[in-house]
Amino acid sequence: MVAQTSAVRNKSNRIDFYDHDKHSYEEFWVGREYEHESEVIALNRLLKNRHYKLAMDYGGGYGRISPVILEHTDKLILVDPSKKQLDIGRRFLQDYKNVDFVKVTEKDSVPAKDNSLDLLVMVRVSHHLPDPRLTFQAIAKALKPGGEAIIEIANEAHFVNRLRYMKNLKTVPKQPVPIGSVANGIVDDTPFFNHHPKTIEAMFNANGLNVEKKLSVSNLRHRALKAHLSMDRMLALEKYFQGKLSILDFGPSIFFLLKKEE
Repeated sequence: MVAQTSAVRNKSNRIDFYDHDKHSYEEFWVGREYEHESEVIALNRLLKNRHYKLAMDYGGGYGRISPVILEHTDKLILVDPSKKQLDIGRRFLQDYKNVDFVKVTEKDSVPAKDNSLDLLVMVRVSHHLPDPRLTFQAIAKALKPGGEAIIEIANEAHFVNRLRYMKNLKTVPKQPVPIGSVANGIVDDTPFFNHHPKTIEAMFNANGLNVEKKLSVSNLRHRALKAHLSMDRMLALEKYFQGKLSILDFGPSIFFLLKKEE
């Protein structure tokens, strides 16, 4: 197991940091339209021609990506540790009648019966998990045999980072890497971590979650590119490259489509 300092352990035990009064997760996404649309492209690609009876948006905040999932499921459970985010979600998703809102209170837990979910989607959650193994165990237990999961990973081994490590004659660490706070208004002890995709894939395999497909996402996430390319052009390139660059773990975000062993 990855050794952790007491400070890291204390950070990792809190899950309600998005309830902080000074933080607005909706405002966090202002100016990040490219990142949001890149994730929508990835989800639509992975969910294409699929339909589920019961799906869960795990750690879904106010339901930013829930409308995409709702196009492919009869019922959705939006789960988050933040009461504030779930309250916003009730307004954001008020036009949908097939959504339940559930506040999770325990770290590494999935509020569902064993073998009950047809689909679980987890996006923008891994960066708060210093050691995601227990979370993956809980996800595997909650999925039906043959059930599917889409899990996004904050990628420490993305192309720009690999160049940085090479410049310093180092290799990308296989263990989680703390990266500090990256969101305005979040309390100081909020954990943020990047992960190595190969380490994550080994954890999936250990829990009977087989990788069906992988996408490299937000491949053009760079200020210089945003300044010189139109949004339409960036998203067209993003759509073209997500599958092709996945073999290189190129982008800062990796989306996995997983299937639980039957």
